[in-house]
Amino acid sequence: MTGPDIATADIDTLLQALTARTLSARDLVDATLARIAALDTAGPALRAITHIGATDAYRDAAASDARRARGVRPRLLEGIPVLVKDNIDVAGWPTRAGSRALDGLVAATDAAIVTRLRAAGAIVVGKTAMHELACGITGASSLTGFARNPHALDRSPGGSSSGAGVAVAAGYVALAIGTDTAGSVQIPAAFNGLYGLRATRGALPLDGIVPLSPTQDMPGPITRHAADLERAFAALTARTLTPGMAGAPLAIGRLASAFESDGVGVSDACDQALARLAAAGASWRNVALDGLHEQLERANVIAYEFDAALRRFLAARPTSPCDSLAAIRASGCVHPQLAPVLAKRDGHPGTDSPGYRQALATQAALRCRIDAVLNDHGLDVLAYPTVRQPPVERGGLQTGSNGLIAPVAGLPGLNLPAGRDADGLPVGLHLLARADDEATLLRAARQWSMHGHGWQPPVAIAAPTRTGPNGEGPAG
Repeated sequence: MTGPDIATADIDTLLQALTARTLSARDLVDATLARIAALDTAGPALRAITHIGATDAYRDAAASDARRARGVRPRLLEGIPVLVKDNIDVAGWPTRAGSRALDGLVAATDAAIVTRLRAAGAIVVGKTAMHELACGITGASSLTGFARNPHALDRSPGGSSSGAGVAVAAGYVALAIGTDTAGSVQIPAAFNGLYGLRATRGALPLDGIVPLSPTQDMPGPITRHAADLERAFAALTARTLTPGMAGAPLAIGRLASAFESDGVGVSDACDQALARLAAAGASWRNVALDGLHEQLERANVIAYEFDAALRRFLAARPTSPCDSLAAIRASGCVHPQLAPVLAKRDGHPGTDSPGYRQALATQAALRCRIDAVLNDHGLDVLAYPTVRQPPVERGGLQTGSNGLIAPVAGLPGLNLPAGRDADGLPVGLHLLARADDEATLLRAARQWSMHGHGWQPPVAIAAPTRTGPNGEGPAG
């Protein structure tokens, strides 16, 4: 008799197997590492992983198994393997943010978000690939190249949290932690058919994360299952988990200004998802935010904040081979796709400029406009495609992202795995809620999953690996 299929199981199922002693935490680490070995460099070579901390993972698994043997009450993620993005500090591990220029930077302590994962009993197994320095959405990296989308190996998995999305979709882990500054959790979740949550500005700590824009940066969970998202968010916020309920039907505003006709069915898939939500009891109506995309460009503060924030981060880390963005550029190590954007951001006027103050004012104005639309129409959320275009060919430049809306406004957002486009590629429907109302987004995810919209494994990779009983590792 074999244990749950780690490539498809939700966290509750894995926890039940751990409690029943049909699986151990060591078994889960064994299976995770075996699946990574089979798919990440071998097989389809998904290239989602930058570092494996097997020794630490087995140590933590042994401690978790010992706690269970003593009858200690299991915590939210007790014994569950997780992966974190390469820009998140894990003590004793490299923090390279996808860049060869930072090879040699080793974290002295855990990032605050990793501390919370460990406090919830999670076993941090390794780190995931990312768009270099989080400066894009395709996954270009001098460290790992481009990750592959397990649903279509010739397509982009999105970014910047590329490896996190791939790792969850490919069944390495049930939960990975990415970061989001302009859609970097939302987009990989959309392109890999997953749930991805971005919390309200200030809801989660940024300590120990390589910065892109402290105003817009936010760590966030990526999962296959809605219930896992609830559990992960409770762990990351250090709150007590409240079991998900169906709740009242949602009132949804279809944000027409964030849709566009793409010719391959992204908008159609999102509209079909809205129709399915309506069939399950939700209501929706069209709403507009005129001039949205122009306002987003004026409100984006990444270019203003990046250089100085990165310099401060590196200055506090004596093992870093580079102390600034200028030094990273001068190293000659960055991916060619990064050169233009880094050139623009090196020497940018920065946060002392009038443009920065105007961008912050524009952010506040956009948030007021969104609140007004929600309030005037009695809506719970706004809905729109996470990305208006399908994933580009691997190595190409992606267009059509709506990923800036949530981070610029500082509001919580959820990628809902909405279905497939005309070419069979995953499509994401993004839901945007009021500040501090992540509960409504988690309720929406629960309602979606309750009406039969479950995980659809990728068909472009090998058959799932199954865990064997009693520490046997993967079974055939």
